Order: sequence, then structure tokens, then C-alpha cells
Amino acid sequence: MFIDISEGGKDELRKFLEVPETHTIMFNQGGATSIYTAVVKNLIGLRPAKKAMYLTTGLWSEQCVTEARKHIPAENLIEVSNTKGSNYTKLTDPDTWKIDPSASYFHMCVNETVHGFEFTEENFPWSKIPKDVAIVGDMSSNIGTFKINWDRFDVVYAGVQKNLGPTGASVVICRKDLMGKAETDVPILNDWLKFEKSPGTYYNTPPVWCIFLTALNASYMNQIGGIEYYDRMAEAKSRMVYDLLDKSNGYYVNRTDKKFRSRMNINFRIEGNR
Repeated sequence: MFIDISEGGKDELRKFLEVPETHTIMFNQGGATSIYTAVVKNLIGLRPAKKAMYLTTGLWSEQCVTEARKHIPAENLIEVSNTKGSNYTKLTDPDTWKIDPSASYFHMCVNETVHGFEFTEENFPWSKIPKDVAIVGDMSSNIGTFKINWDRFDVVYAGVQKNLGPTGASVVICRKDLMGKAETDVPILNDWLKFEKSPGTYYNTPPVWCIFLTALNASYMNQIGGIEYYDRMAEAKSRMVYDLLDKSNGYYVNRTDKKFRSRMNINFRIEGNR
């Protein structure tokens, strides 16, 4: 099967993730960590206050907010909440969150790979986020395992190496009307609009092999049932494991609040060995 990595690959991914035409798809070098700076530089100027909100719920969102602090003045970076006090096992009361309606965007890690903490359409307090604040989701470890509500997310990004393809590339899916508002000091490889306007939508040589295999994999996943199939598989497989843990009479312990248990990353301990 021949797949043009520039358009054909994006078409296969758009079909698999059911991405609407309101959003553009970009393949970039590196993993999701490389997108931390891109999020700041492309989105912080969406609103005059140039503020951003970050929710910290595990290792990856902790790293993301640490990186954001390098680029955003302390008074403009609002850490909405930090769940480290519970060892990232419980969500703090949303009524205690620090919400700033003048912020340009709200960043969340939708699935914390290390701590097994996942947000879903049902368990996240969406009403707490002002409607005119862009929502950015790091979906590196659960993209392709559930149907994304594109009315919720303005920007989604992920390293492709966990669920979509081999290591070496990341994917950014951004609402088109948010493009072109980057800071003047945006690093050239983080400038989303520059990539979109470049020939073939790549400013410099892309990781061709990685993107090509990701395109082939997306095509395959479309053929065997699409996103609905992988959603069912994630639910069935995770339920089997959690049932085993819960029925072990305490031998195996998963301390994550059941409401936020990840379907993709299940951590557990043998009681007495912490």
C-alpha cells in the first residue's frame, strides 16, 4: 500500500481519530516533551493577559509545568492544582482549583503514564474551565484508545511511540483558528504555522520512516474496526486486570481512586512492598 506521508498519512490518522476539519494535523520531530515549549509559544498570546493554567496530576504534567515556567513569568502561570499530596492518586476538590478566566489556555495530561491516572469525558469537571479558554490535552499514552470529544479539546498532542507508531515523531492536532498567533521568539521548530505553510507542510526534513509507519498503522487500525474497536479493547483488557487486583484479598493493591483508574497504564503493588 502506498501512503503519502504528508497528506495520505494525515488522512488515515484523521479518519482513525475522527478529527473534524476544524482541526489541522501536524507531524513533528521528537516526542511529546518537545511540544511543551511549542504549546506556550503558539498559544500564550491568544489573549491579552498572556496567562496559562496548568493542572498537575503526575510525573508528565509535573515536567510540563516545569518547562512552562522557563517561558512564562511566575505571575502569569497559574498552577490550578497539584495532586502530589496524594501521591497522584486522587483529584483535589475542583471547588478549590485556582481558575483564571483571563488565561489563554488550560493544560492537562489526559493520561498519566507513570501514575496510572486518567481523565475521561465522564470524570473530568469540564464546567470548571471557562468556555473561552482553550483546552490543551497531552494524550501521549491514551490517544487512539477512546473517542475524543473535539468540542472539548482545542489542541491535542502526543508522542506517536506509545499507541500510534515507532519512536521519533509527535503529532499535534490544533484548531485551525488558533494558528498564527505565536510569540515572535518562538523557536523555529516549534512554529506551527511555519510548518503548515511550508512545502509539504514540513519546514525541514521530517522523520520519514517513523511517520510512514504511523500512517501504515493508522490505515491498519481503520481496517480492523477503527476507534470503536480499540475503545472496546481498552475497556475489556483493563477490566480484566483490575478485577484480578480487586479480588486478590489485598495481595495486590492499586491505590488510584477508582474513578480515575487508567485503562492504559495499570500500576499495582504487593501489599507490604511499597
